Amino acid sequence: MYDHISGKGIINGISWSAFERFSVQGIQFVVFVLMARILMPTDYGLVSMLAFFIVIAQLIAEGGLSQAIIRKLDHTEDDCSTAFFVNVAIGIGSYLVLFLMAPVIARFYEEPELTCLLRVLALCIIIQSTLVVHRAILTSCLDFKTQAKSTLVGALVSGITGLLMAYNGCGAWSIVGLQITNQVATAITLWIVTDWRPRMRFSTRSFRNLFGFGSKLLACNVLDSIYQSLCTLAIGKVFSAYALGCYSNARQLGSISSENLSRVVQRATYPLFCNFQKDLQRLQNGVRNYLRLATFFISPLMIGLAAIAEPLTLALIGQQWLYTAHLLRLLCFSFMFFPLNSINYMILEIKGHGSTYLRLQTFNVVCGLVLLAAMLPFGLSAVCCGLFANSVISFAVNAHFAGSKIGLGIMSQVKAILPSLANAAITGIVVYGVQSILVGEWLRVLVGILVGLLSYIGLSVVFLTGTCELVVDLLRNKK
Repeated sequence: MYDHISGKGIINGISWSAFERFSVQGIQFVVFVLMARILMPTDYGLVSMLAFFIVIAQLIAEGGLSQAIIRKLDHTEDDCSTAFFVNVAIGIGSYLVLFLMAPVIARFYEEPELTCLLRVLALCIIIQSTLVVHRAILTSCLDFKTQAKSTLVGALVSGITGLLMAYNGCGAWSIVGLQITNQVATAITLWIVTDWRPRMRFSTRSFRNLFGFGSKLLACNVLDSIYQSLCTLAIGKVFSAYALGCYSNARQLGSISSENLSRVVQRATYPLFCNFQKDLQRLQNGVRNYLRLATFFISPLMIGLAAIAEPLTLALIGQQWLYTAHLLRLLCFSFMFFPLNSINYMILEIKGHGSTYLRLQTFNVVCGLVLLAAMLPFGLSAVCCGLFANSVISFAVNAHFAGSKIGLGIMSQVKAILPSLANAAITGIVVYGVQSILVGEWLRVLVGILVGLLSYIGLSVVFLTGTCELVVDLLRNKK
């Protein structure tokens, strides 16, 4: 399955994955800015209250089978068809459960409108379940070009729909309409542009093989989503819909750089690293280079974003979202560790250590929930500081236990990332100092970006010559 993957293939895969992710995110970001100027924080807060239930249901519907198909080097038609029907069946069941539970959830939040919102929004679960196998097959072949077509259509159609609904005073329903039309348009396009169709087959043997690996990933993903979603749930319950709306949008602004860049690279490198399952040296070198490059690009983005959080938020979405800027500055430091933790989890997936993955995820979630409970009485800013502390603790634990599986423990990983972190920290201090003495939001943003680019590039050329050479080599391989 992976015999065709080459250095050029992986770079092309990353390029198309990046095009898909950032073209879609670019459209969604523009739509978000326009809608945020019309809607109120409470509208976003209402929909965010449902995120916990939607995300958990989607993960259960997927069942970890997507990653199991990608990891299995010789997956068959029986594997794919079996996974498809399992995904759809669980997706329908999950929707029915949420449909019946909607009034209970609405009473919990004391927001009656949530009943109808959840019953409509949960339709995304069924639609999403029909796409899991298609995406797994395309990802295993590094075919992100085909996936880009469907997601781009979905972003355009849903963006137009969401804006029209917002301008016509639909409030929170504008966000629900955007998400539903995104799923529908994406699904229709993906089924049109791909050749694979499920056959009327169900193999018990295939299900056991896939679910044996996928169930552990499912448990890990559900645990992580429970932790992430409980933060949202707690903020919505303890504070207010306004606070939750500000927090949700701060996460959205911050994740554009960190989580998206990480997932772009991971989607393309995961199939390649799976091919190195039995070649420890190549896997170790690949992970080390990933750590160096991820930190090289993401740490200055996140620290720079923290430095210009206030003028950027005010310039984009207005004075009513000022509290978002404060939360965004705090969350950026937590987002910086996302790619570092993700690659360590990927190591365990690739090496087949699902039980270790589950134990680490359980520890990290328990630690995060303890910090969440401890920080809630001190306010939302303290909660964001707790998220950062948990990210650091998770990295230390993950790097020790996961990295040791390939001879790349915590000290080796710290050595790989520290130079870029130091350069990014210096750059962030310079940017914050320069933009703070200027007047006018857009001037502060533009000058801050320019100063940040010049400072970081200059520091990198002097102190990070090895990493710069690695970037140049990757660009040459693409050509």
